[in-house]
Amino acid sequence: MLRYDNIGDNMKKYFKAIFVSLIIGFFLSYFFLTQYKGFKGITVSNEGDEYYFLSNGQYSSKEEMEKSGVNLENYVYRKDGINYYMYVGITKNKDNAEKMKNYYASKNIDVEIKDFYISSNKFKDAIDNLDNILINSNDEVVITEIINQGLNKYEEIILNGS
Repeated sequence: MLRYDNIGDNMKKYFKAIFVSLIIGFFLSYFFLTQYKGFKGITVSNEGDEYYFLSNGQYSSKEEMEKSGVNLENYVYRKDGINYYMYVGITKNKDNAEKMKNYYASKNIDVEIKDFYISSNKFKDAIDNLDNILINSNDEVVITEIINQGLNKYEEIILNGS
């Protein structure tokens, strides 16, 4: 014969377990979502136009990154997890990316080329204009100015949403 007198006790145990699980889930969700509040990083998607970013390295802290970039006129960065990534040039043209890499090599600064996809017509137009100037020039002053303007446009259009 079945006994039904312990059903209430068992239901209380399950109810407590479910309630505690929901509370823990809520707090973990809140914690993870607040980690990304105000996040400013590279807007990357698998759609859009391909861009070549010149990476100056990966750093474990913002202070380390800033100390490393002290000799650079301009750079942008993104935080991914616990690491910071510094970028010192942006272009859509592979030849221009190589030209920028050689420019930095002449200054004894190691960079590598990384590709990202960004969807922004305004940014695309700005970088296309800069690429058209850079493709026809080998002047160090022009290269420096194009690099700085590209990074400034990235910060203005992509990071700040202007």
